[in-house]
Parts: sequence; C-alpha cells; structure tokens
Amino acid sequence: MNKKKLLIAAGAIVIVALIVILNISQRDTGEKVDVAVVKRGSVTSIVTASGELKAGAQVNISAETIARVRRVHFDEGETVKKGDLLIELDDVQADATRKLALANLEQATQDRQRAQALLEKDLISQESFERIDLTYKTAKASYDQALDAYRKTRIYAPISGKVMKVNVEVGETAVMGALNYGGTVMMTIADMSRMIAVVKIDETDVPDVKAGKRARVYADALPDSVYEGEVIKVGLMPVKSQLATVDVTDFEVEVELLEFSPILRPGMSVKAEIITSEKTDVMTIPIQASGKRQIAEQLVSTVFIVTDGKAKLTEVTAGVSSDTETEIISGVAEGDTVIIGPYRVLSKLKDGQKVRVEKVNEDANTSMGNTGLRRTVRVARGRS
Repeated sequence: MNKKKLLIAAGAIVIVALIVILNISQRDTGEKVDVAVVKRGSVTSIVTASGELKAGAQVNISAETIARVRRVHFDEGETVKKGDLLIELDDVQADATRKLALANLEQATQDRQRAQALLEKDLISQESFERIDLTYKTAKASYDQALDAYRKTRIYAPISGKVMKVNVEVGETAVMGALNYGGTVMMTIADMSRMIAVVKIDETDVPDVKAGKRARVYADALPDSVYEGEVIKVGLMPVKSQLATVDVTDFEVEVELLEFSPILRPGMSVKAEIITSEKTDVMTIPIQASGKRQIAEQLVSTVFIVTDGKAKLTEVTAGVSSDTETEIISGVAEGDTVIIGPYRVLSKLKDGQKVRVEKVNEDANTSMGNTGLRRTVRVARGRS
C-alpha cells in the first residue's frame, strides 16, 4: 500500500515538474508579436469636415418701397443678366409724386434765376436771395427723393445668374424692410457657375488648413461623384455650438469647386476632405507601431524594433500621419522590423524583452495613394 502511494506521489511530482519546465521554456521563447517591415511609400494627411453648398454669389431681391406687384418678368429656373428688369411694382402714386416734385423744382429754379439777376443789379438784398436759394435747394431735395422712390418701383438684376426662387405673385403687396424686419424677399438669384462648399472644422485642425490647399468634395445626394476643390477662405472667428453636453468650437472653411456641374444645388449637404500634407517616397511604419514612452525621463516618440529575438526600444522622429501610417524621419532604417501588436502585448512590452514573431503584416506599409488621415472632428469628439 505504501509502495502504491509512493508511486502516485512520484508521478505527481513529475507532472508538476513538467508543467514548470514547459512554462519556463515557453516564457523563454518570448512574447508572441505581430511585426511589419519599414518600407518607403506615400503618406497623405486629410482633415474631413461636413457642411453645405452655396452659390459663389447669391442675392435676395427685396422690396425697398411699399407697392403692389404689377409684373414679374422671369420665372424660376430662367437665366438673367445683370441689369435685366425683374419686377415692376405699381408706380401710379410714385410717378405722381415725382411729377409734382419736378414741377416744384422747375418753379424754384426759375425763381432762383430771376433772383440771381436782381441780386447782381442790387435790386434785392442778399437775405432775400438766400431765402429763394433755400427754397430751390428744398425743392431739389424733394425731387431727388421722389425720383428715388419712383425708380424703386422697377427692380433690376444686380448680378447675372439663375432665378432660384420667386416668392411673389402679381397683385401681392411688397413691403420694404424696417427695424428688425427684412421686408419682402421677392426673388433669389444665384450665380451657379461658381459653387462653394462651406464646411466646419474643429479648432485643433485650423493650424493645418490654409488657403490654397487641395480638397475633394462629396455631395450626399451624389455619393458616386467627387469634385476637386481648393480652400479659398479659413474663418477668423469661431462658430460655437452645443451638442448634448459638449461645447464645440468650430471654424468655417470655404472650398471652391474647380469644376462646374449643373446637378449641384445650393443647400446640398456635402463632405470635404482637405489635404493638409502629402509626402511621397518616405519611410513609413504602421501607425499603431509608434507611441509616446519615457526615455531618459523624457516623453518621446518610440517604436520597438526586433533585433536578435528581442524588442529594442528606439526613439524616432515622426512626420506626417495618415489613418494607417506614419512617416518616420529618423530613428529607423528601411528594412527594419517593427512591432505593431497585439496591443495588450505592445502596451506592456519592455526594452530588451524576448519576443517571438507570430505574424508579418505585409499590407501595413502599402502606399496610401488617395487615402489619408480622415480626422472626422465630430466622431473624434464624441459627436454624431
């Protein structure tokens, strides 16, 4: 019986010893890691923002006097040229006022001419002439005012473009603007030959976005269409909004489309990809390979290079980043093998620790081409 117990105990000891030996040998082989090879390629950094289209020039035609609409010369969709007569308002009262003011002005002009002749012959005093001259000036001002009111009954196109909206019908009364009231907007004209995407970018992206930067614009209504554009304006004042409980500070950016499309309309929702930086033929690594770590009590950009089966912590100088790659200016050489994951291992990895290559990522270092860093501000800041 004792012999049987001894055999069982010996067997248990052997099993425990084998488990310990296997664990030690497995630990000695190092952590399993995924790696990628440093290659040369292209990196494009992009800021993505959303907004809407507007015409390069858009004018709302409002009434400047109170009068009934007598005639509308153009319908929606028609093209007008600068100076074309758009709308005629009832001018009976304005014309009568103008004619009365003109008669008064003619009488005042004659009185002034006679007074001038009498003054030169010293037949009237200077004081009498000044009263007659004042009457003339008053009549002249009244006529100018009446003529202006009469001219406002005929409304002409201030720009060339397309009639986008007609808001009045013949017989309606147009009302001019007053304090806190804009008056009747009778017609809207837009120059459709120039289209501008007005988008909002986060304040953190403003330093990277400048006038002259290239962009690509996508209209939500036309998902398969891409329009090349160029940044023409970056707002100087912020546009603040509140989404849920988060205060957001954005800046407006205007991107002019470089090609004309009759399909596009003002007010369409768009997304713009603004290319802030492009690099070609540079050394790149997968973006997940680099991170900030302490070296010599300083927080610097680093990567782990696999050397002789060990992870070597190396300081690097990073450049432009995309959503998958980072440009490395110095610190690694083409052909080096960098550790890219898994994250649970990479986050705890130590300098000099043994590693075992589990997988080589062949696709991590391909050229970015037209794909770039899509820093969608609203996603990054927890907005929908």
